[in-house]
Amino acid sequence: MNHGNGPVAAGEGGRAGERAGRNGRDAVPPVRRLLALDAAGMAVVGLVYLAAAAPLGRTLGPGTAVVAAVGAGMLTGGGAVGLVARPPYVRPGAVRAVAACGFGWIALSLAVLASGLLDLTATGRAWTVVQTVPVGVLAVLQARAAATVSGGRSLG
Repeated sequence: MNHGNGPVAAGEGGRAGERAGRNGRDAVPPVRRLLALDAAGMAVVGLVYLAAAAPLGRTLGPGTAVVAAVGAGMLTGGGAVGLVARPPYVRPGAVRAVAACGFGWIALSLAVLASGLLDLTATGRAWTVVQTVPVGVLAVLQARAAATVSGGRSLG
């Protein structure tokens, strides 16, 4: 059992570890699934933004260059989150950092919306709000998972 900020083994403690023992196979801890889902979602959206930057730039309003830059950032960020999820030992500090980035993305998105920094269309303004929902859900779940380990229990 992990009692702090050290790495957490993939099958260590918790219900996932119990399932692994009963089923005779290794279970992927929920935090690694969350991180993998986050990474995959970021990468897919990043690829879509890059592949369709011109039409999305017109539809959402900020233009091709902004959509492409956001797409490249999301693709890079998705790769980084995937690296956090990959090893059998997940560091709670890394999970907290991923959650903090999610909360930061939400704050930045809403600040851009409130400031009028980008000339967004009505669709772009709606998308800016809607896209914060899955980001927020994942960030909250990741932060809770990291807090669980800080409280003396494993992430798995």
